[in-house]
Amino acid sequence: MREEILKAVAQPPKVLWAPMIPAVINLGIQFPMMFMGIGVANMNPLFFIVLIIASHVALCAAGFKEPHLSTMMQAYGQTYIKTTNLYQEIGNKYAP
Repeated sequence: MREEILKAVAQPPKVLWAPMIPAVINLGIQFPMMFMGIGVANMNPLFFIVLIIASHVALCAAGFKEPHLSTMMQAYGQTYIKTTNLYQEIGNKYAP
């Protein structure tokens, strides 16, 4: 096998030691909230910076516990699809 494939599977992408997708989602939510808080409520940006660092440390801890957290989030998003049952039954059935 090629080395690049093994490296991608064994070492998922990280941003400052946190899994890629949760870190990007974290920053994508907290940066606009920080700018809105500064602009609208004239809040101190140090409060938001401390929150960003604390949440990133929590993501790092979760990433060390489960290194493939980004892949798990992607797989959950693809499999959480509502199915239609062919017969009247309770719950989702994938096959008749």
